[in-house]
Amino acid sequence: MKWLKDDSYGLPVLLAVGLHAVILVTGVVAVDFSDDEKQQPKRPVIVNATVIDISDTIIGKREAEERAAKQQAASAAAKRKQEAEQKRKKEAEQKALEAREKQLAQAKRVKEREAAEAATRKEKERQQAAEQKRLEQENEKKRLAQEKEREKQRLEKQAEEERKRKEQELIRQAEAERLAEEERKRQAEAARLAEEKKQAEEAAAQAAAAEQERLRATEEAQMVQSISSLINSRITSVWNRPPNARNGMKTQLRIYFLPNGEVRDTQVTKGSGDALFDQRAVDAVYKVGRIEELADVDSYTFERNFRQIDLIFNPQDLRN
Repeated sequence: MKWLKDDSYGLPVLLAVGLHAVILVTGVVAVDFSDDEKQQPKRPVIVNATVIDISDTIIGKREAEERAAKQQAASAAAKRKQEAEQKRKKEAEQKALEAREKQLAQAKRVKEREAAEAATRKEKERQQAAEQKRLEQENEKKRLAQEKEREKQRLEKQAEEERKRKEQELIRQAEAERLAEEERKRQAEAARLAEEKKQAEEAAAQAAAAEQERLRATEEAQMVQSISSLINSRITSVWNRPPNARNGMKTQLRIYFLPNGEVRDTQVTKGSGDALFDQRAVDAVYKVGRIEELADVDSYTFERNFRQIDLIFNPQDLRN
């Protein structure tokens, strides 16, 4: 049975039940059931039954001690189990806390690393921007230096061209002076020869000279008139008429020519009373620039009549 298997109560109970059974059987055997014999009064059987507290026996004490030991062991085991469970929980909590702290530390390191990387990137970007700015400044300095150098070269070239132009002008003037001097010498020589011939052929020479002078003067006057008209016509053709131009307005100009017909200078010697009208006339002279026909005029006639001329600029197609 199940209760016989219990180490704490099985044996004591069995002993108590057996003891009571023995007492009961002894009482039954002692009673005489025969009818043949006269029953004598008998003394009552006195049975002294003593209830034994099994806990007072050696076995009971031993079992009690064993039970106490087992209970103490069970209590100690339960306590150890409880303490182990608490320790396990504390260790689990500690591990969770350590894992959490480790996770937070890892996250902190990640953030610090990301912050460091961001700072590094920012510094690198700053350095790149600074380098880019430095390169741009250097390029700008180079560009300005190149522009300055180009401007210097342009000014030097312009100065050189101006120097050459002045040299050419001086050469032209020197050539004109040389030609004039040769003309003067030629005339002087002609005059000397004429003077020599004068004695022999004074009358004929004087008549021929007078006729020749007349013809030359006539031709010269005609040529001067023709070229003057040509100059006036060409100036009029390129003249930019001002809006306030009216009939009767005229400007007297003094124009200086070179032997090749180029205009060297022009001045207003007598104005029309309107500054714009006068300026447009001067502009037209410079716009013409050169009268090619003057290059074909001999130097003597040029020097006498065209080195400088006074021209009255008076367009005839102006509004009233």
